[in-house]
Amino acid sequence: MAARYDLYQNPPSAKRKQCLHARVVTSGTIDTDSLAKEIQGQSTLSTADVKGVLTALGEVAARHFKDGERIHLEGFGYFQITLSCPAIKTSSEIRAESIRFKSVTFRPESALLKQLKRMSFERVSEKKHSKNHSEEEIDNRLTQYFSQHSTLSRKDFQQLCGYTKTTANCRLKQLLNEGKLQKTGLHRFPVYEPVKGFYGKE
Repeated sequence: MAARYDLYQNPPSAKRKQCLHARVVTSGTIDTDSLAKEIQGQSTLSTADVKGVLTALGEVAARHFKDGERIHLEGFGYFQITLSCPAIKTSSEIRAESIRFKSVTFRPESALLKQLKRMSFERVSEKKHSKNHSEEEIDNRLTQYFSQHSTLSRKDFQQLCGYTKTTANCRLKQLLNEGKLQKTGLHRFPVYEPVKGFYGKE
């Protein structure tokens, strides 16, 4: 079985030309129940036993992370917490109360990396990422949209342009900065309206 991939455009920058990079197209998420059933088929443990161990692993790991320890799963890799703190110039400016947990990082073991280096890939037939529209195309779509609607949500914009959630948010922010749209509605559930002079609004 092969992992599926597709090609995505890198954002252009002053130092490099816009080019493509490969990214795995996720085909799904394997939950604890599915993992337990797979592991049960390769061991003498029951599915319930395996699930219990996997659930307990998260609880035990949290306790050890809180003690400042990293966790090594043999054949899998190392897990370790990372921290964040305010920007400072000298150590005397910081107190323990200002240190915050940031995330958990993972460093795979060489045995796991060796197995993954042998994996195969196939390109997806359907595009799952954002379509590439020019500014003129986006303006035309929005003009048509606002001729029939008074407001636009992020989800509406996604469907209108065939964007992912991330790309839709980025383009909406760009249109706000350009003064073409204005944000209204609640902070957590914003909607957008055209500014006078754009998208048919007089």
